[in-house]
Amino acid sequence: MKTINLTTILVVIFTISVSISNYAQQNHNHSKIKTIYAKRSMMEGDIMQQSPNIQFNDSNLNKAYMHYIMINTALTKSNIQKVKMISERLIVILNNYGKASESIAIASKLAESSDLKGQRKLFAELTISIAPFFKESITKGKVYKNFCPMANGNGAYWLSNSKNIVNPYMGEKSPMSSCGSIKDTYKSI
Repeated sequence: MKTINLTTILVVIFTISVSISNYAQQNHNHSKIKTIYAKRSMMEGDIMQQSPNIQFNDSNLNKAYMHYIMINTALTKSNIQKVKMISERLIVILNNYGKASESIAIASKLAESSDLKGQRKLFAELTISIAPFFKESITKGKVYKNFCPMANGNGAYWLSNSKNIVNPYMGEKSPMSSCGSIKDTYKSI
């Protein structure tokens, strides 16, 4: 009789420990998901605060510009994973826009690249392909088209919300992080 009671007690203890472990794992996974969404919301909120006065005549272009700026910021911080994640979201937005097949192809390459130098070269291509959409469609605010002759070895453009030069091709820790100048300003007519 004592053996049955001991076996029963061990089975009950084992079952309870497995249940607690499973509950803890599910709770941890749920917390991770909440953290990921909170980080995304904060990141998008930061960008929205950076460009509250810039608008385009298409809501998809508003979102595309916001994501373009997030990629720019991620490159400035040399954050390869953020560039990949934001590029994936930019692809969806550009698909909804429907007029930017070249930009979609470049954003797809950005989303797949794990090489910072390669991402920066692709960002230069993305800027060239996407800038005309922003230039032709701006209805409020100003977008600055900047150029650095040292970027990527032969010079590259990027767009920004500010007259302050923060070069995504050099990284924020580089002594060349402010290399560049404004070459054009996009504003509504």
